Amino acid sequence: MSWFLKNDILKILDATQEERENLQNHKIYNSIKNIDQLQVFMSNHVFAVWDFMSILKSLQNQLTCVDVPWIPSGKGTPARLVNEIVIEEESDMDRHGQHMSHFEMYCHAMIQAGTDINPINQFLHNIKSSNVMEALIISNAPQAASNFVNNTFQILDGAPSHVVASMFTFGREEVIPDMFRKIIREIDSSLQGKLKSFIYYLDRHIGLDENEHTPLALRMVKELCSDDEKKWTEATNAAKACMKSRIKFWDEISDEIHKN
Repeated sequence: MSWFLKNDILKILDATQEERENLQNHKIYNSIKNIDQLQVFMSNHVFAVWDFMSILKSLQNQLTCVDVPWIPSGKGTPARLVNEIVIEEESDMDRHGQHMSHFEMYCHAMIQAGTDINPINQFLHNIKSSNVMEALIISNAPQAASNFVNNTFQILDGAPSHVVASMFTFGREEVIPDMFRKIIREIDSSLQGKLKSFIYYLDRHIGLDENEHTPLALRMVKELCSDDEKKWTEATNAAKACMKSRIKFWDEISDEIHKN
């Protein structure tokens, strides 16, 4: 790998350092002290988990052929990288040994934690016949979640693969700090294991991101941007925009928690 490519990844990291620090140290993590506050968080955050899968599948659609009749995409290495990530995100193993997507694991965790899953279920039903904005409205999705998802799809609309790859790589769940998982375990200790599924989701999803998916995703950005300075600039802008959107999302959930 050339220093040029390494240097461009470092440029994205340098350009987003402020946003990454703001996410790592966001007040939301200390705002969640009990199950009621966690339920507010989960009812919003589940839409971000769905949003994450939509970014990933958009990337897969661009880099591979998912249509019949099949036609080779001609994008061997990026196609392989995205397919490796999709396998675990879409069909991982839950704590009971069943294969399912991380999104479905999250929904099961919500049920175990006593969080209302009707809005996300209604959204999944309505999205089959409505666009994203309309489905969010008629499903009574939380406002913070609606704002976040709408912003993602505005950036995603018509975005080239290197931009989508940057959205996926730099706007993901790895920004959730270990401190948050410690808080969840403390809440769980007083709830007789009601958060076991949520803890498993956090450990599994974030663990995969840190150890496997981040290196794959970074390589995918490098492959797609190559030595094109314009693409690197667009990838950097997309990374920064997604992190700012996540900060705003955390701000709005935190405000909702305090109001309640």
